[in-house]
Amino acid sequence: DVTIVDLAHYARDGYEAHLALAVISLTNIIITLAERDQYKGRPIIQAIDECHIVTINPLLSPYLVKAGKMGRKLFYWIWLATQNLEDFPDASQKLLNMIEWWLCLVTPPDEIEQIARFKALSPEQKTLIGSAAKARGRYTEGVVLADRIEALFRIVPPSLYLSLAGTEGEEKQERKRVMDEHQCSELDAAIRIAEEMDRKRGLIGH
Repeated sequence: DVTIVDLAHYARDGYEAHLALAVISLTNIIITLAERDQYKGRPIIQAIDECHIVTINPLLSPYLVKAGKMGRKLFYWIWLATQNLEDFPDASQKLLNMIEWWLCLVTPPDEIEQIARFKALSPEQKTLIGSAAKARGRYTEGVVLADRIEALFRIVPPSLYLSLAGTEGEEKQERKRVMDEHQCSELDAAIRIAEEMDRKRGLIGH
């Protein structure tokens, strides 16, 4: 089961109180579900994308710390995703210190130093994180850091996933070109682009 909540307007400046109320209310609902189902052994994951918007909110960081600590006993886990650790205030340290798993995708040197603000990194770990590479349209590498594992991994998404997820200007332009050329919907254009990517990858015949 997946429920997606778009906080949209509340993520803008000037709506910090509204954002805090919305996130706390949603989290309370999730905790209630976790308490109800804690004996079923079914984990509940609350994933927060662009989470720096939440963690810079002084009303939310302390609350999420408490929710995270309690959640461990209820099969309830908070996942935080961001491309902007620089916006994390030092007040977020207590929250980030609780993180058990770090997944770092293609992290430049300045962002490695941002991670080091909240997690002690050895020179070897910094080198490992910095070794992750990316080949556009083919794969993305990353590093996982946890108590029991430190490893480099590579993600090779299917062409359709890459096509559907394309948000760069030139990707949108190409999708529009295919839509106009074939008089098709945006979804059909994405499927056609994915088929062309498969041909270039050698997965289907020319």
